[in-house]
Order: sequence, then C-alpha cells, then structure tokens
Amino acid sequence: MNFHNSNTMHVNRITINVKDLNNQKTFYHTILGMPIKYETASKLVLAIGDSGDELVLNLLENGRTAKSHEAGLFHLALLLDRVEQLGAFMRHIDSHNIRFGGGDHLVSQAIYFNDYEGNGIEVYVDRAFSEWEWNQENVKMDTLPLDVAGILQHAHDTIWEGMKTGARIGHLHLKAADLENGKKFYESMGFKLVSTFPKALFMSDHRYHHHIALNTWQSYSKRIRANETYGLTSFNIVKYDATTQTLSTPEGLIMTINMASNTKAETN
Repeated sequence: MNFHNSNTMHVNRITINVKDLNNQKTFYHTILGMPIKYETASKLVLAIGDSGDELVLNLLENGRTAKSHEAGLFHLALLLDRVEQLGAFMRHIDSHNIRFGGGDHLVSQAIYFNDYEGNGIEVYVDRAFSEWEWNQENVKMDTLPLDVAGILQHAHDTIWEGMKTGARIGHLHLKAADLENGKKFYESMGFKLVSTFPKALFMSDHRYHHHIALNTWQSYSKRIRANETYGLTSFNIVKYDATTQTLSTPEGLIMTINMASNTKAETN
C-alpha cells in the first residue's frame, strides 16, 4: 500500500542548517547517493528517490548550537521500497565506516545512524500492511533486535545504487517540547494518534504506522530561533485539501503546508 500519495498527508521536504556544506554534500550525495537537484555556494537541494521529496541543506555561518533540552530533530526517516535495498545499503555504509544500530518495529525494519554533524537518520523498509496488528485505531509497534544477518542474506549480491529511485521521506521523528500540545497541533492538521510509548507518541494519516512522531525523552523546551540554529529548521507537509500556509509548530520549527497538486517546493 502507498501511504505517501496525493490523498495522504505526509512530509515531503526537510530543511537542515549545516556548518560545513561541502562535508555534508559528501555524506548525502556521494555516500548516501541522493541526486543533486539544485546547488549554490550556500544551499544544496537533494532529491530523495524519484518521488519529488527533497532534503535541503542550508549553509549557516556563525549559527547557534541548540541545547540538548530544546525540541528539534530526533531523526528523519528514509523509506526504501524493498528489503534487498536495505541489506545493500547496510553493506554500503559499513564499507564507509558509518556505524549504525538497528531495530525491528514489527511494522518495519530499520537502521539508525547520524550524519557528519550529528543529525539523526533512519533508513527502513515497511513490512506488508497485512502483517501489521491493529487494536481498533492503535497499531502494534515495538523495538526488537534487528535480524541483520537475515536482511544481508536476503539482499544476496544486490548492489547499492544510490537514491535515484525507490526511496522517499517515510516519516519525521521530532524531539518535542510538550507531547500534549504537539498532539493537539498535529491533530488539528488531520493526523490521528495511532500508537503511544512512555514519553512518545506516533501519528499518521490513512492508518500508516506513523508520518509524524514526537518524544520528550531528552527535550522539554521549544527550539530557540530555528533559522539561526544548526539542525532541523523547517519541513513541508502535503495535505490534499489545504491551501498553502506556513505555521510555527509547538516545537519552535517552521512547517509549510502544500496542496497535493503543488507538492514540489521552490528551489530558489
């Protein structure tokens, strides 16, 4: 099933302020394999697969570093089409000495690592929707050990060929300032609560396991001056019945809502 189409709300653009644009270009373009859509001396727009989704890196000189208790990015999550791709990707980043962890979440299989500036990244594949367990409006998720050997065996001799196709933004997991305020805000956008854990909640549209996640495991205050701070500064959401608008989120970030028929953000 496709949970990232024009009839389903989902994140389609993520913007991050970075200290070293060339270094991050090496990470995302050269190593991860995201094609370059647009580039200047201070901005890099990368394609995530052929979905139209984008990762934007802005060079920020003399920016501030967020305090650990400030809201912001927990991780951006990149969804691959097939488990063979995940296995090939695991071998690929291991060959570049990128350390990663993993988790089996019942609905998905995922690995986790950081970019060169500490921004969290998840790369995952979904299990078939028919395998997800629902209790009315709540989906069952967990964090179990990932069967790395099984995934690598499944991949056989599949070679990682980058993110030209077969990849997209799967979800966005945020460090929140307040879970209840965050829940109310994203519910007002149309997302529904589908799962909760201690100090964390997961929200989605059309019964996906989550398009947006929030946690307060480390954070308890809003992001201060997001545009002047390194890390996640803004993100775009596709909403099928919306007019374009830009809002400040309870996390102190900038969120732009786009109509589904106009999902590709401007690159200049």
